[in-house]
Amino acid sequence: MKSPRYTMLSFAVLFTISVIARSENPITILPYSDFGLTERQAAAHLLNRFTFGARPGEIDQLLEMGLETWFERQLDANLSCPKLDERLSKLQSIHMSTEQILKVYPPNGAVRSMAHREGVIDRNDQNAKPTEVRQKLKEFSKEKGFRPQRELLNELIAQKFLRSVYNENQLAEVLTDFWFNHFNVSITDNQAKPWVLSYEQEAIRPYVLGRFRDMLGATAKHPAMLYYLDNNQSNALPDATPKALREQSRKRKQRSKKTSTLNRSSTEKVMSDSQIMMSDSSVNPKTLKRGINENYARELMELHTLGVEGGYTQKDVVEVARAFTGWKVNRKSKRKNGKPKSIIQDGDFQFVPWNHDVKEKIILGQKFPVGGRIEEGQRVLGMLAEHPSTAKHISQKLATYFVSEDPPATLVDRLAKVFLQKDGNIKALIREISVSPEFWRGEKKHKTKSPIRLAVSALRSTGADINKSRQLAQWVAKMGQPLYACRPPTGYPDRGTFWINTGTILNRMNFGISLASNQIQGIRLNLADLGPDTELGSNNKSPAVYASLLLPERDITKMCQRLEQQIISISDKERKNTKIKNIKNIKRRKAKIAAKKREQKQLIVQAVGVILGSPEFQTY
Repeated sequence: MKSPRYTMLSFAVLFTISVIARSENPITILPYSDFGLTERQAAAHLLNRFTFGARPGEIDQLLEMGLETWFERQLDANLSCPKLDERLSKLQSIHMSTEQILKVYPPNGAVRSMAHREGVIDRNDQNAKPTEVRQKLKEFSKEKGFRPQRELLNELIAQKFLRSVYNENQLAEVLTDFWFNHFNVSITDNQAKPWVLSYEQEAIRPYVLGRFRDMLGATAKHPAMLYYLDNNQSNALPDATPKALREQSRKRKQRSKKTSTLNRSSTEKVMSDSQIMMSDSSVNPKTLKRGINENYARELMELHTLGVEGGYTQKDVVEVARAFTGWKVNRKSKRKNGKPKSIIQDGDFQFVPWNHDVKEKIILGQKFPVGGRIEEGQRVLGMLAEHPSTAKHISQKLATYFVSEDPPATLVDRLAKVFLQKDGNIKALIREISVSPEFWRGEKKHKTKSPIRLAVSALRSTGADINKSRQLAQWVAKMGQPLYACRPPTGYPDRGTFWINTGTILNRMNFGISLASNQIQGIRLNLADLGPDTELGSNNKSPAVYASLLLPERDITKMCQRLEQQIISISDKERKNTKIKNIKNIKRRKAKIAAKKREQKQLIVQAVGVILGSPEFQTY
């Protein structure tokens, strides 16, 4: 017979287990040991897939903290980041509102237009020298407090590097990279360009561990997306809008035109130019084209939700485009006259009813009755977010990103089921990935690093310090990934074959050498802080020592054999050159010792550089 104490203890254990099982956010038990991994190997795998790469000593930190505890903290994404905060505080634009950004970083064309209106430059002056015009525009911009847009783009890229390297909430940062690429917009689009920073900060970053539907709605309404996929230009044909609203719009335009032709003071003229600078040129009455634009509707279904084989038709694309007519950028909300009450405004988004198609629609078999307004687009977003094809499409992409380029169908199906059961909760999907057999078996199936991941992992693994990132961004672009500049809405493919070719392999190898040699402007690393000051003699153990530091828990035996031959070959040449120099020019013993130390340091640099450029470091 069991003792009362034993019975009470058993009850307490069972009760605790039942509470954890019923908890909305249970503690995840990572099953790595079931698949033959040690705790240390599991820690390395978690850091490889759920961060941008392990920093020196980070595996030991995870072991001390506990892998489950670390993973839960990453899911909560609320760790303080003093190093990151200090560096971000030096960037002006990320602390500005979107209204301030548009005023401080106007397009060149808008600045030129304002300068012309104020008589600073003369467009019709055929004898004006380009250098003189540029100087006048530069002085005019300084007087007005304008900054060139290239500075905004430099800070956009700088904040990405800083967050990727120094953010303690690495899972959230990795997911921000994933979701931005999924809902891609590009700085190559001139209208979208000044909005990309706020797009990532407001429409992507807050939702990366939340509900997919919320992120879908935030991206749909953001000006960067409205401009990039042309929904801001999508308007119903005249016979598809209510007559009363059309008449109201016509009368208002007449009043506005009449007011604008009255005597205007110079102050009013400057205000008008400022409004032009911030306004949406695509809704200018002179250039406005009636008719729907299908771009956003098509990419919404093909890329953002259902997928190419999601079961929709071209007719569905047209009907969805009609449902989103009237969804526009709100760039004139600061005018004193305000706007009609019929316009719905939400920050930088607005719904213009007289541009909306109110006729009946049938989308994916569901009827939208006559007279619909903004709720039609909202309903479409809800339908798509809850669709089984969306669940499968998103699950496929997440499994590809975190597990393997060709994830097993069993994993995708399980993730899709979780997606539907948990209302598109991204955190629940990441939990499911973390406990899946496919994830832990994937420890031996390495993925090719994208250029940004390669660069950031190299910075993190070497403990490099970032002061400036412009040249670093140029290296990432040379390796095939100009940041925020992917032109097609598909985003960059998540496949190694896209990143690896003859040209990029050479650039990847050269990047490693340049980083280790401190030849990338704005990036500094001290290899003495990375690992032990290994004595380099004829046996040359340096490659093995540094390979184990830069590639923790990886099988580096074959790699070290190959690298040692490369390093020995390089060092022999340098030793010969040093010897000749010593015989000719160096007499004293101290000078010879100094030369030996320089040779030692150079060998370490070469070892680290070759490792960073090796095929093994290119994967994770």
